[in-house]
Amino acid sequence: MKNTKDEAPAFWNRRSEVFDKQVLSVYENAYRKTVKRSAAFLKKEDRVFEIGCGTGVATIPLSKYVKEITATDISENMIQKAREKAKNQSKDNIFFRTGELTEMEVEPESYDVVAAYNVLLYMKNQEEVLKKIYEVLKPGGIFLSATDCLGRNLSKDSVKKFWKSKLHLMPYVAFDTPISLMRKIQKNDFEVLEIVNLHKNPPNIFIAAKKK
Repeated sequence: MKNTKDEAPAFWNRRSEVFDKQVLSVYENAYRKTVKRSAAFLKKEDRVFEIGCGTGVATIPLSKYVKEITATDISENMIQKAREKAKNQSKDNIFFRTGELTEMEVEPESYDVVAAYNVLLYMKNQEEVLKKIYEVLKPGGIFLSATDCLGRNLSKDSVKKFWKSKLHLMPYVAFDTPISLMRKIQKNDFEVLEIVNLHKNPPNIFIAAKKK
């Protein structure tokens, strides 16, 4: 399997079948903390754009705090599972789109909040993505991120991801530290409001930042 941009959707399509079982067995508490931390920065009138919504693990519970969420993912299978969950729970304020933010037509300064949970580490074009996030946020808008920082306290899982990525068995994986990730966000004209670790190993770092 070649580690190309075109292969990423196929990889996550396959992962969609086991995503909830495998991920929540490790990160269920971290996701709960992510939702709780995020809710503190949300308002009922907010329009939210979510990048990499996956199966809707954070999307569904967050929807009750805001006016609407546009939930996106590069994997059609992930989107389908999230859509089914939303329908089963009668969530009518979530709108799903398949695709990558940098390739989507999104009106500038049209969202109050952009959220990206457990997705930045899989993005080789982080700088481009952060610039696009800044562009679609309204002045003073909020960027919420939670992602593993594999460059700190290397675990067996981190090493495994490193080699799988190097051997082109999974998409690109970044090895940021909490500080390096924070600096990337600050570099793109965001003021970091909060940074906290939600998971011991690997560290899952929640960052809330405000568009300057």
